Amino acid sequence: MQLGWIGKIVFFLNLLVGVALALANFSSKFEPVSNPYGYLFSLAYPLFLVLNSLFVLYWIYFRKIHFLFSLVLIVFGYSNVTKLVAWNSNTKIKETPSFSIMTFNVRLLNKYNWLKEENVDEKIFEYISRENPDIIAFQEFVDGKPLDYKKRLRNLGYRYSFKETNKKNAQNLDFFGLTTFSKYKITDSGFAFKRETSTKAISIFTDIKVNEKFIRVYNTHLNSLGFISEDYEFVENITKNSESEAIEKSKSILNKVIKAARKRQVEVDAIVAHMTNSPHPIVVLGDFNEPPYSFAYPRFTRVLHDPFQKFGFGLGPTFDGISTLPGLRLDYILHSPTLTSNSYQTGPKNLSDHRPVSVDFSFPK
Repeated sequence: MQLGWIGKIVFFLNLLVGVALALANFSSKFEPVSNPYGYLFSLAYPLFLVLNSLFVLYWIYFRKIHFLFSLVLIVFGYSNVTKLVAWNSNTKIKETPSFSIMTFNVRLLNKYNWLKEENVDEKIFEYISRENPDIIAFQEFVDGKPLDYKKRLRNLGYRYSFKETNKKNAQNLDFFGLTTFSKYKITDSGFAFKRETSTKAISIFTDIKVNEKFIRVYNTHLNSLGFISEDYEFVENITKNSESEAIEKSKSILNKVIKAARKRQVEVDAIVAHMTNSPHPIVVLGDFNEPPYSFAYPRFTRVLHDPFQKFGFGLGPTFDGISTLPGLRLDYILHSPTLTSNSYQTGPKNLSDHRPVSVDFSFPK
């Protein structure tokens, strides 16, 4: 079992990334407000997982018992692995659903031509018409003359809707933000969390009557990173910067990540508190702007179920906005244990920088 000097150097590096993985295993429990740097370890969890997996293979190849160090850490944090990846062979069960829900950050239906494709909004409506969900929760929805998107959705059967505000913005659009559309009657609606310094909502709720039963849907868009185009360009082309430029820009980006995470903690805590007063089974969905091994997702899934773990396959990416960070799952549909999920589906990636997510539900018999 003696190691040569090369083996000792490798094992020292193994110890470093092992400690990092151990911290990442626990870091989803760190609150960004009080421990922002502990929170940052959660964001690097996939990297530490891959590195430790490589060390396991390295030591096994050389028939060294040292592989147990990283293997034990990986197994110890297995709950994080199940959040990150799923290996289900079936995407649905054979049961007639009571209702279906879709969440979709449509990025203003490509109003400003971020996607260099023609008629993206038409393709979005074609997709909705084809999938035909009973309830759709949009983030970054936009409407106003001559768009008339709400009218088009009414023509598809979505007679009921609730949006966060009617205030026109600088472009004289009637609306921009969170909107929930339903083929079933909305009996109540309101705000789960709204920024004090803005008219923008973080989460709206709608109580919906489905076949004589009720559900409460929380349409949620947690605080974004606030990246500008230069930030995304830096992340995608970091090697093209000088060392000093990379350090300064990295500090700026980390500060934005921490600041946004602290805001999301306040938002999540407020939404969870609002959920405790719900008279109906709950569906919390939307764009969380965080991967599942971070803070927001575990906070919700203490009391809610994630259909991805039951029906998903692979990484289940829902965000394609950063080419150097593929596989990010930032959009979710979570639900009360008193509802039964029958499926999980992620839509195409060429309609927005986010992909739609859909789930079929049944009421327990």
